[in-house]
Amino acid sequence: MTVALRILHIEDSLADHQLARITLQRSGLACELTHIDTLPALHACTLHSFDAVLADYRLPGFTAIDVWQHVAAQAGHPPCILLSGAIGEAAAVDAMRLGFSDYLLKEDIARLPHVLTRALEVHEARRAREQAVAELAESERRLAELAEHLQSSIEAERAAIAREIHDDIGGALTAVKFDLAWIDRHAPEEGGIRSRTHTALDMLQHALGASQRIMMNLRPPVLDQGLVAAVQWLAKNFERRTGITVQLRSSAARIPMAPDVQLVAYRTAQEALTNVSKHAQATHVRIELSD
Repeated sequence: MTVALRILHIEDSLADHQLARITLQRSGLACELTHIDTLPALHACTLHSFDAVLADYRLPGFTAIDVWQHVAAQAGHPPCILLSGAIGEAAAVDAMRLGFSDYLLKEDIARLPHVLTRALEVHEARRAREQAVAELAESERRLAELAEHLQSSIEAERAAIAREIHDDIGGALTAVKFDLAWIDRHAPEEGGIRSRTHTALDMLQHALGASQRIMMNLRPPVLDQGLVAAVQWLAKNFERRTGITVQLRSSAARIPMAPDVQLVAYRTAQEALTNVSKHAQATHVRIELSD
């Protein structure tokens, strides 16, 4: 069953209203026209219950411009078509610029079904596009929230691993180091025990250094002293490891910012220096920090 189009017709001539109704009926369009001719009657209408609005330009006490001001104030309003007598090209152009979907002279009313159909199609396409844009914006917002949540989860996991390395692995390696040192002090010179102990101590020191580097890369404690101090430590470590000179400039000795922003900035600097060492073939790096 075809659903009839609900059309609000704002017209002070009953004869012109009947002509519009007959024209639409003869075209085969299923339409239900509601006729009003005053501004208070328009204000009393619920525009969302209509699929389109037809409006004459000049009416008793108001014009189509007043009609548009009321219609445009309603979110999701239906398309408006100006159906009027000779009003002049300038007035018609002004109405179209305001937002009327189309303009049709009453002497060409036979084209009303075509104009109405086209206005509805354009309005539906615009509505679909706006909905798609809104859905895309919502998807991007949710994706950004998900990315932020994932990053927060990653950083929390890094911090947890760093604590485990410091408390468990670091503590165990340090205890083994003390035991090996005791063995080295009390072992006899003969038999090669001290030689093996020295080798084990060297390997253990290497393991301790590796665990410290891993822990610092995961969540450097220097971040607790602020971003500037953390990037200074990062730059010095990078310079010592690669031989590339790093110059750091900061707008202040301490830049106040939220911990999550501070962590993102630190990770950005860390990733940038990693890329420099791998791809840039640079001999000098300059870092600038400012709030």
